Order: sequence, then structure tokens, then C-alpha cells
Amino acid sequence: MSVSKQLKAALCGALAMLAVGAAAVPAQAQDQALIDAAKKEGELTWYTGFVVNLLVRPLAEAFEAKYGIKVNYVSSSDSEMLLRLTNEARAGTPVGDVFDTPGTLVPPLKEAGLIAHYPVASAKDYPAELRDKDGYWTSIFVLYLTTGYNTDLVSDDEAPKTFQDLLDPKWKGKMVWTDTRTISGPAGFIANILATMGEKDGMDYLQRLAQQDIVGIPSNQRVVLDQVIAGQYPIGLMIYNHHTVISQAQGAPIKWVKMEPLVANVGVVALAKNAPHPNAGKLFLEFVLGEEGQTVLANAGYPPAHPAVRAKNPSITPTGGDFKTTLLTPEMTGAPLAGWLKIYDGLFK
Repeated sequence: MSVSKQLKAALCGALAMLAVGAAAVPAQAQDQALIDAAKKEGELTWYTGFVVNLLVRPLAEAFEAKYGIKVNYVSSSDSEMLLRLTNEARAGTPVGDVFDTPGTLVPPLKEAGLIAHYPVASAKDYPAELRDKDGYWTSIFVLYLTTGYNTDLVSDDEAPKTFQDLLDPKWKGKMVWTDTRTISGPAGFIANILATMGEKDGMDYLQRLAQQDIVGIPSNQRVVLDQVIAGQYPIGLMIYNHHTVISQAQGAPIKWVKMEPLVANVGVVALAKNAPHPNAGKLFLEFVLGEEGQTVLANAGYPPAHPAVRAKNPSITPTGGDFKTTLLTPEMTGAPLAGWLKIYDGLFK
């Protein structure tokens, strides 16, 4: 090879290495720039409906320990969060930076332009159905809802195993579910039945189930589960299987049933539009949706959304527990949810 050709080859190689380096540096600089900007803001406010002791506090403490940024969390129901975020926007005094929801808040807040567009880099490997294609929300976990029973009151052999078993007259007036108007409540159960059985057979089933006098409690699934554990009701419908496993490990007389398909409810997190601490909010989302934050979530007993993080108890997930699901996404919490609630109000209220 001539000297000129050697020089040309060397120059091409150097330029290639330079290009690789140039591509790497901006990404690293951007990450550090986000961290620096977030630290300057010093804090963020998280509107949350998650269980504080089980999940919110561990995630907040882990983030604060790593970055020294204070997480102010405010426990709110979905309806309270919607009011907070819309009222703050109208007044021009935003307080919330990030929020979570079982999906219900996504349609109204998206329509109102109150969700910031932020594709989370740490969630790039998530399945497509667990992140919004336009970058408005990302799943922090997928929770699975099913039937559970008090093992002191109901034997394993006697416990209902299928949806048809719930129609047994012996369970009349002895089943309970939450009265929440989200897809994680009776509306999600109705959606699952219609998707599984079809419109005609599904409505026939629901009409017969309505004759069972299911008790509706105006609270969340955790309260429903606690009342089943306390023996106030032998059977709980639409309870989270991971909550059951956590309580069972603490000695509670409770088991969940693999009543297929289980309802898969996507819990999402998002950045609020015009967040007062946007960089801290973005960094928080990167943390809770990355492997480190998802490990904190898994250690708390929740089924993580990150494909590389394994659940503490794999049986609560479709892969580890070998069960089928009906996935209900945030987009279904608009018009579809309204239709399911209409059925609920007409048959069960």
C-alpha cells in the first residue's frame, strides 16, 4: 500500500472514530445536563394514587438518596388529581410535576393539553403497548385483577374457579367489589366479560350475575381485600393478585384465583404540562421507569413493567404464573369506559 493510501485509510479510520465519539458525547452530556438542571430545581411534586407505605415512599426515598432531590408526594384519587391539575392550569399556578393514574386521567388531560410530551429514554425497551406512541405516558407497572377468597371461610375445593362459579346461589350477597368508576373496578370486570364471552352471551351472564347482590364499597381494592381478610365477606372480586400475595406472606387468610382471563390494568406515569420543576420531573420518570427504580418496585411486591426486571414473586405475572389476561389500556378509559359504566349503573347499582 502506498504512503498516500495508508494516510487516506488512517484518516478515514480517525474520522470514523471521531464520529462515534461525537455521537456518544452528546448523549452523555445530555444525561448530565438533565441531572444538573434537576438538582438546581431541587424538588418535585408527585400526585399519586399508589399505596404510600408499599410503593410511594420507597421510590421517593431511593430517588432522593441517589440525587438529593426532594420528592413531595400528594396522595389523591383520580378525580381529585383531575381537579387539581385542571384548576392549577386555569389559575396559571401549576404545582404538580408528575402524576400517575390507572389510565382514567389520560383521555381528559390529553384533550385539555395538560400532559407534557416526554418520551422516557429509560423505557425505550418497553413493549409497545406499555408506552404511548407519542410519548405522553409510560407504564410503571401492569397490575392483574381477579377473584380472591378468605381461606378461613372458604375451602380451596369450594372456592369459585371460573366466572360461571360466581353464579352459584350460595355466593348471593357474599361477594364484594369496589365501587370505583375506573377500569380497575366493576367496569373492568364488565369489559373483560364482554371481550371474553362476546356481546350477547356476556350481557346474559352479567344480568345473571347482577342477581347475586354483589356489595359495592366506595373505596379502593386494598380496602375490599382487607374486608375479605377480616371475614366481612368471603369472596372479593376485582382485587389485585399482588396485594393478595403480600398479605398472604404476612399471615393473612387469603388466596387469589386464576380466574382467566385476568384483567390487566396498566398503571401509568406522566409529566404534567407546564410543570414548575420539569427537569426534576423528567429525571424522576427516568429513574422510576429505569431498571433501578423498577427494582425498587419489584422489591415492594409489584409486577414491574421493565422487561429486564423480574417480579419478586413471578406467579403474579402472566409469564411466571401462566395465566391469560385481557389488557385494558389508558385509551379505553374514554368512551369505552363510559359504556361499561352505563352497564354497571343499569345492572348493579
